[in-house]
Amino acid sequence: MPIAQAMCTSFKSDILLGVHDFRAASGDTFKIALYTSTADLNANTTAYAATNEVTGTNYTAGGNTLTKSGVSSVITSSTLGVGFTTFSDTTWTNATITARGALIYNNTPSANNAANVLVANASVCVLDFGSDKTSTAGDFTILFPSPATNVNAIIRIGSTT
Repeated sequence: MPIAQAMCTSFKSDILLGVHDFRAASGDTFKIALYTSTADLNANTTAYAATNEVTGTNYTAGGNTLTKSGVSSVITSSTLGVGFTTFSDTTWTNATITARGALIYNNTPSANNAANVLVANASVCVLDFGSDKTSTAGDFTILFPSPATNVNAIIRIGSTT
């Protein structure tokens, strides 16, 4: 099964259990790992795994640690309210890699999941790049929405209409 962009189903229930802490100055550590086109990543992905993760010059298994922007919300008379967050851009410098997608995951979850298990590397969302992206002895950069808003942040919960 190919990579399919999605907010992971397990993440939705984990949010209600307090598993993920997105506070910018404290909170959990979130990472992003890159995957090849043969990876099976979708809404059912529950945790980071190294299977079909990219390999190459200046890429380390597990990916990069992300810098959080914190949590924001928008509640107006025209919206039902949206909570959202994003991350700072991240770069693999002087890298030679090819990736089709990525997984954002929580490397240090704050609480147990619905099965009452502390799941290290709990998945958040899958990113599908649409096609293979390659860097050859150059920078491989993931650009996140900036500034993040209720309609363009990488992670949005709620209705925008």
